[in-house]
Amino acid sequence: MFLIGLLPAASRQAWAAPQRWRFATDSNDRSGLAPAGRAVLRRAFERLGQVLEFEPLPLRRSLRLTELGQLDGEPLRIASIVDRRPQLLLVPVAISRVEVWGFVGDAALQPHDMAELRPLRVAHQRGILLLEQLLGEVARRVEATTPDDVLRLLRLRVVDIGLLTLASGQAPLRPAQLEGLVPLTAPLYSSSLYPVLHRSHAQLLPALTAVLQEMESSGESDGLRRKAWADAREGAAALSP
Repeated sequence: MFLIGLLPAASRQAWAAPQRWRFATDSNDRSGLAPAGRAVLRRAFERLGQVLEFEPLPLRRSLRLTELGQLDGEPLRIASIVDRRPQLLLVPVAISRVEVWGFVGDAALQPHDMAELRPLRVAHQRGILLLEQLLGEVARRVEATTPDDVLRLLRLRVVDIGLLTLASGQAPLRPAQLEGLVPLTAPLYSSSLYPVLHRSHAQLLPALTAVLQEMESSGESDGLRRKAWADAREGAAALSP
């Protein structure tokens, strides 16, 4: 809340009264990514004296609703999403980063980017929209339910390479999970994720930016992300037979 005092008086007056804000959240996400984004943004809005609610929606639909102003914003979008959408404003503080890592059974196989996967048999986790988009030109794809299933297909030589996503706050794979497998030397893809606002809420941008920057610098956001991922792991484990 002390950050409010650093903003121009006119900016404070424009939004300082408590309001209820509606953001979208990815209804198809079953990992800790969406919960981590919600946790960071909810805390930022709390520090600004605001109330933030989330509506679960598919990503494509939520983007359209946010453009139309029927939603106030979204927590996790790549920066380029605003380039051709004049109704959206980027909050210039990344609150997550996602990397796509490849794992192989043959260390001699070392693709350097997604284009080099086209002739290969590729395993990936089902339901991750980012991977589905990146693999659009890969013909021989095998979907798996969990990261361990992706690695199992690789060990069985059903595929040439397995792809997994790793996001900010997510625990790295355990050595036992990677036994007999080799990670690539660098991620095949990486992108920072940012909140976006509808342009009608431009008055909120300076304050929200300042709070998020302070939370990143203090480590508060990182703690919230790690907790969200830990909670997601515990929830998945409880559902396992």
